[in-house]
Amino acid sequence: MANTERLKQRLKEDRIPEAVWPDEWGEKKKRPREIAFMDVNLCFPCGKCPEFCPVGCIEPLAPGTLPGRGDNQPVQVRYQECIGCYICVEVCALLTDYDAVRMYDTDLVEEVVGEKIGDSPGPYKPPEPFEEYFSEDGAHRHVGKGSRALEKMNREQLEQMRPKA
Repeated sequence: MANTERLKQRLKEDRIPEAVWPDEWGEKKKRPREIAFMDVNLCFPCGKCPEFCPVGCIEPLAPGTLPGRGDNQPVQVRYQECIGCYICVEVCALLTDYDAVRMYDTDLVEEVVGEKIGDSPGPYKPPEPFEEYFSEDGAHRHVGKGSRALEKMNREQLEQMRPKA
């Protein structure tokens, strides 16, 4: 089964209640348990995660935000709009192999960004890199949760490789 088909199947199987499909796009309706952040040093803006985001809260950083990247800036989540659906995490891990997206507990995000995450997105705020917090050498990258589908598939493959008793 191709990675794309595998991803579609896993997203259907592992979909959490607040996740919606692109044809059901709308606005955030409740405070999510977790929020996605991209590791801006691992993101090479392929356009996959913004394409799949059910609320359209992923966009490139402004040109010149990260030195040396010019207009080819990585993407980042507008955290106040994120619904915590995990779709960007799965897309990045399974369709691109960049594995640049992690989910972080909303309480931690509130502490880090110094603002409350509410039930509604509030006014538009452009995304920020948050490199010092959510990148490979950042303060919190180690606590972020990656792809659940990839983890499950790897576990299944290992079980299949084990000799039967």
